Amino acid sequence: MIAIAGLGIAGSYLFRRMQLEDMDVEGYDPKKDGFYVPCGYATNVNRIRVLLNNVGMDAEHYVRSTAHTVIIATEGGRELELPSKGLCTIDKNLLESDLVAGYDYARKKAEMPGSSDTLLIDATGVSRYYLGPSGHDFLMHTKEYLTTSSTHKEFYFRYFSGGRGYYWEFPIGGQYHVGAGGESRKLVSEAVKWVDNPIRMVSRKIRLAPLFDDIFNGNVIGIGEAIGTVSPITGEGILPSMESAEILFQQIRKYGDPITVKEHFASEIRSRFSRYPKLFQLLMDTRNGDLKKLRNLSAISSAKEDFENFGIELKIGKVLKQIVFT
Repeated sequence: MIAIAGLGIAGSYLFRRMQLEDMDVEGYDPKKDGFYVPCGYATNVNRIRVLLNNVGMDAEHYVRSTAHTVIIATEGGRELELPSKGLCTIDKNLLESDLVAGYDYARKKAEMPGSSDTLLIDATGVSRYYLGPSGHDFLMHTKEYLTTSSTHKEFYFRYFSGGRGYYWEFPIGGQYHVGAGGESRKLVSEAVKWVDNPIRMVSRKIRLAPLFDDIFNGNVIGIGEAIGTVSPITGEGILPSMESAEILFQQIRKYGDPITVKEHFASEIRSRFSRYPKLFQLLMDTRNGDLKKLRNLSAISSAKEDFENFGIELKIGKVLKQIVFT
C-alpha cells in the first residue's frame, strides 16, 4: 500500500497518476479547502503539457499568462532581454484542486508506516515532516505578493549581487505575482517594499539545496521540494517536483518491492537531476566569491540547460556570468 502525505503539486500529481492506474494508494493533507498555495506560478507550458497528458488534463486550461520575452537584470541596472521558450504562469491552486477532484483523501496528517510493505511518500515540501531534517540543507526566505500593478509588464528577474537571492515580477492573468527570495529577510523586504495594497501576501521558505543523499528514511520516500527539486538558479519547482513524482510512479509500477523501489528511485533522481548539485555549488561559489573555479565551467552549461527547461532561451552560456552572477 502507498500513502502520500501532502497533496501539493508533486503529491497531487502522483496521487492522480496512481488512482488512474487503480493502484492501492491513499492521500493525506491537513490543509483546509481553499488554502492559498504560495508559489511564483511560473513554469514551462511545453513541458508541463506532457506531464498533464499523463493524467488526462489539458495544460492550456491552467495557463494565465505566456511570456513573449523575459528580462533578466542585475542590481547594477544591466538588463538582458531574452526570448521565451514556453515560459508561462499557471493557476497552480486550481491545478492542484483538479488533480485530486473526484478522489477520496483524508484531511489529516498521515501516520508513519506500520508495516514493511507500506510506503509513505513525503510530499510535505520544505518541512520534510516525515523524512526529517537534513544536515545539507539550504533555505531562503521569500516574500510574495499578488498585486494589480507591476514595474514591468513582461516576465522580469533581477538577481541580487553575490548570489544573495533574486526578485521577480510575473504577469498572471490580469494581475501580477511579485516577490523576492534571499537568505536575509531585510534584503527581501527591501526589494518588495514598494508594493502597496496587495491582493494577497505570503511569506515562506524555499529549499535550494538538492538533498539527493537524503531521499529516503526507512519506508519513507521523498518527492518534490522535500528532496530539493527546486532549481538553485531559477527557483522553479513546479515541473521538477512533478517530474520527481513521475519517476517514483514508474519505479513503483515496475518493481513494487519497497527496497528495490527506493534504490532505483534514488539512482534515477540523481541521474535526471545531475545538474542540480553543480548549480548549487555554482550558487555557493558565487556567494563565496569563488565563481572563477574550474569546476564552474561545466556548471555554466548546466545553468543554460536549466534556464531553457524553465522556458527561457539562452544562446550564449557566458551571459550567466556577465548578467546573473555579478
